[in-house]
Amino acid sequence: MFVEIPRWLLVLLTIYLSIPLVVYFIIPYVCYGTKSTKKRIIIFVLGDVGHSPRICYHAISFSRLGWQVELCGYVDDTLPKNISDDPNITVHHISNLNRKGGGTSVLFMVKKVLFQVLSIFKLLWELRGSNYILIQNPPSVPILPIAVLYKLSGCKLIIDWHNLAYSILQLKFKGNFYHPLVLMSYMIEMIFSKFADYNLTVTEAMRKYLIQSFHLNAKRCAVLYDRPASQFQPFPSDISRQKAITTEIFIKDYVHDDFDIEKGDKIIVTSTSFTPDEDIGVLLGALKIYENSYVKFDSSLPRILCFITGKGPLKEEYVKQVKEYNWKRCQVEFVWLSAENYPKLLQLCDYGVSLHTSSSGLDLPMKILDMFGSGLPVIAMNYPVLDELLQHNVNGLKFVDRRELHESLIFAMKDADLYKDLKENVIHETENRWQSNWEGTMKKLKLIH
Repeated sequence: MFVEIPRWLLVLLTIYLSIPLVVYFIIPYVCYGTKSTKKRIIIFVLGDVGHSPRICYHAISFSRLGWQVELCGYVDDTLPKNISDDPNITVHHISNLNRKGGGTSVLFMVKKVLFQVLSIFKLLWELRGSNYILIQNPPSVPILPIAVLYKLSGCKLIIDWHNLAYSILQLKFKGNFYHPLVLMSYMIEMIFSKFADYNLTVTEAMRKYLIQSFHLNAKRCAVLYDRPASQFQPFPSDISRQKAITTEIFIKDYVHDDFDIEKGDKIIVTSTSFTPDEDIGVLLGALKIYENSYVKFDSSLPRILCFITGKGPLKEEYVKQVKEYNWKRCQVEFVWLSAENYPKLLQLCDYGVSLHTSSSGLDLPMKILDMFGSGLPVIAMNYPVLDELLQHNVNGLKFVDRRELHESLIFAMKDADLYKDLKENVIHETENRWQSNWEGTMKKLKLIH
């Protein structure tokens, strides 16, 4: 005679017998994976690794502490040597979906996001067992929700806030916050950021915004100001810059025979991603007014060699404008440089120019720090939080439109005393570098001891 076993008892028995399987096999397989004896951090950027300096600085800093670093992103160009040669850093290339013929469409954007989601999930699965994951924001989609889900593997999440993703998207829709895509981006950013264990911001203003508007834990938010890395150094005072610009392979072909630094001619540089929040048209407009001043009012104005570095969606439009204009005193060159040559170019310049205006009004341009590290005073488009970095007539000059930029260029090109004072203050600032600043912030958050 068989005794019928109650269903609830069978369920309990099944659960009991499955505990060893779950504890000894399933949990280790899902959560530990390829776990290392070292502390391990995944650093994720949905951008070109070689042209994401702050992310690379994070990787190097964690590596110096002996952490195993899994650096994930697009590898569109040559990696910085200190990244590729570091035994503690492994670079993982994320495949990117590019549309043939350029341009964008809603269907293509959906395909691209789905492609990114699959690529990210595949890579994170391979790297399960890591202690931390650090992501750059923006973009928020699709990486932020995925990173929050990845916390189920026991990994702690760090968000490095460069800007607000929804504010960048808002620019594309003429400032309309209530556009469905902008609202969706805002909700994703606000909701999923609450799951972060730590938040790093580039300004104090951004930190306050996240605490007040997104209601993030103030004790888990800290400002990590950008600082120049060691490769950005002032040009050696015992070497002739004139000789250097005519011998350096990556620059010499752009220097005309009649251009002479020793006679007062000047080199300026700006770095841009050719997006709406960096209007290169302001710089080109100011240079055209400078040309007009040379022709009509002051034939003694120095020559200007202007380098515009970077690439992005609006680049071809500006290249066309430059080609169509009859330049007499200014020369404008568009260049795309390796991570090794970009610091060399900055060294050779007299002034840096920043056209960054910030879609959120809360971030600061990294390019200014690189320029400061190279000993360059910076002429910058003004907006409120810029005061956290640049002070007018102290370490640079500020402007609000092309006419003010033109006036600043006149002063910068002709006033030797102004340049000397600005240069001295900038050189003093080069002593404040990334590593010490990074360690102080990480200790404050108790990420390192």
